[in-house]
Amino acid sequence: MIRTRLALSVTLICVLAGGCRRSHAPRLGMTDSTFVGALRELRRVQGDSSLDVTMKDSSRRMVLRRYNVTSAQLEHAARVLAESPAHASDLWRQIESAARPAVAKATAPIPGPPPSNNHPVPRP
Repeated sequence: MIRTRLALSVTLICVLAGGCRRSHAPRLGMTDSTFVGALRELRRVQGDSSLDVTMKDSSRRMVLRRYNVTSAQLEHAARVLAESPAHASDLWRQIESAARPAVAKATAPIPGPPPSNNHPVPRP
């Protein structure tokens, strides 16, 4: 439950970061790609309805371990981003664009002759 609130609070802080204005790029304590990748995967885990609470918690811990970050580091990065809304907006667009799964278009079967039976049928 705590990690769920963490993921949601980090997301919320990034979205609401539009209140403050600064001209310099903030120091997140991690690379932008690490922040984007970790948040992207945490959002995917949060939205996965096939996982129960225990599996979601385990998956969140695995994501944090994979990116070698802690929840406190992500929270700090989100707070720092609140001071730079333009940078936060850019990162949020990256998180959102990669988080949306590509929808495969349904294709109709190609018309042609029906498949034939190539196996010989024994005669009585």
